[in-house]
Amino acid sequence: MTTLTHLKEAKELPELFMKSKDEMAVWRMLRRVSDRIKVELYSEQLDKASGVQCFRFKDVEVRMNGLESQVEIVKGDFYKVVGYEELRRKPSGVFREVLDE
Repeated sequence: MTTLTHLKEAKELPELFMKSKDEMAVWRMLRRVSDRIKVELYSEQLDKASGVQCFRFKDVEVRMNGLESQVEIVKGDFYKVVGYEELRRKPSGVFREVLDE
């Protein structure tokens, strides 16, 4: 369910489907890199989607793993797992490392 605050803060439609601050942080970081990000939800039915399963842009896939509080980043042969805590502390450093690969 979208709250009025969430509705006012959202700048783009996909932001309304994000259920956690971590999903929103990853989304905003990716938007700095690309304007063509595909968002894959846990369900095709928007009412039943419990959050974002993964984000995709160019040759990068960012999988959200809320159960283990981590993000899995895949770019070709490059694979990195980052905990939500590390992502919160230095989000730009994590994605800079990915883009440099």
